[in-house]
Amino acid sequence: MHEPDSAARAAVAAFNARAKREGWQQHCDADLKFRHPDLSAVYAVWQARAGHRLMPARRDMGPQHLKPYLSRIALLERVATDPVRWRWRLLGTRITQIIGERTGKYLDEDAPPRQVARWVASAQLVVGLKRPLRFVGRVLANEKEYLFSELLFMPLADEEAAPRFMMGFGFYSAERPADFQEDSILVNA
Repeated sequence: MHEPDSAARAAVAAFNARAKREGWQQHCDADLKFRHPDLSAVYAVWQARAGHRLMPARRDMGPQHLKPYLSRIALLERVATDPVRWRWRLLGTRITQIIGERTGKYLDEDAPPRQVARWVASAQLVVGLKRPLRFVGRVLANEKEYLFSELLFMPLADEEAAPRFMMGFGFYSAERPADFQEDSILVNA
């Protein structure tokens, strides 16, 4: 994967400015500076499955390729574009423990508006840029605000090679990541 270009960096900067303004307690890292080695490993699977394409198709990222990581995988599908609407297609058991069981539900069905806005903006950024991105932040779901997350979000294509899915993989911990800059992220907490 090539380095983020100026347009990708500008889009990430705009996302981070919005995240700060809206109190999402999250920031995006286009440089993919992973702390956890499994994030690098899943990213390597994504790259290998993409081959010469911008991104792999959803069918290319099956359970056989991700077996050691399945409990930490989430899959979202963009089911409408005007207005944008996303649906949870799959949630691994570790993700479900953090945000609750949401498989088959729309993002806006049972989450607070601030969380929905954060999830939708993150997914839209990833599929819009057609590139994986790293997100670091505080969990805002299920009264788990004491947890921090380090997440890798990766776009996946549909059968027509259009970006329509976002696969997430991540880690949650009570330990604050070194690059979580609380005073620059916590605005409207």
